[in-house]
Amino acid sequence: MKRALVTLTPPESKRLIAKAVVAMPEVQHALKHGFVYIATGTTAAYVAEEILGEKIEKEKWTVGVISKGRTCVTPKQTWPKHLVLYKGEPFDDPLEALKRMGPKDVFIKGANAIDINWNVAVFAAAPDGGTIGKTFGWTITKGVFTITPVSLEKFVPTPVEESAKLTGIYSFDWGTGLYSALVPIPHSHPVTEVEAYRILAGVEAIPIAAGGAGGAEGSVTLVLEGDDEAMEKAKEVTKAVKGEPYLEPYTEDCSICPFANICGLGSGAF
Repeated sequence: MKRALVTLTPPESKRLIAKAVVAMPEVQHALKHGFVYIATGTTAAYVAEEILGEKIEKEKWTVGVISKGRTCVTPKQTWPKHLVLYKGEPFDDPLEALKRMGPKDVFIKGANAIDINWNVAVFAAAPDGGTIGKTFGWTITKGVFTITPVSLEKFVPTPVEESAKLTGIYSFDWGTGLYSALVPIPHSHPVTEVEAYRILAGVEAIPIAAGGAGGAEGSVTLVLEGDDEAMEKAKEVTKAVKGEPYLEPYTEDCSICPFANICGLGSGAF
């Protein structure tokens, strides 16, 4: 048995997790025989890159975003469309895909929180529930295999089913950014750095520390354990993601933001 100490920055973690998601047998099967629906989001953009084999402007591949020290949205003129593939080829009707998807198909959606019980939740600020509001009914009732790629930088100690009760776009008197509801995704299969190392290298990853400074903010530090062959593979996997660059800040101009009335900054409440 060998052991290693590894620190990953948030973008390094996202790249690692994306590679693991694509390697999952459920995803590989769906790419060949069915639907893979990737809902927009910065972490999901890494997954899309790994599947498509091409670069995406990841900071623009989302609507909601936490950036510049606040909950926010990206500029409306660049709001992206979800990526839907059928048998590995682009499928242009997301609603039709949702109608046709079943347990052997895959839905991929990032998250804003993963709790002590490994339950995940995502922010929603649009009155209609945004992405999760429009897709949740289809995926949960038909048993679509739902994957949530989420780094442990988003770990929260409060169970998400409890913290969700405190939120809602009309629930706050003031705040430092966009008011949002936290929506649990109870049927999701989270993929963190722990699962990623298990999938890609067959080693155990034990989170032991978090945070950093000077370009390591949000990092997670893990102990990896495994036999000689698996640990060599883990080393190569780690080398492949080290140096992944941070995304550039990309947010809407508050003076023209369509969500200004539910934002502490946009409404002038803060």
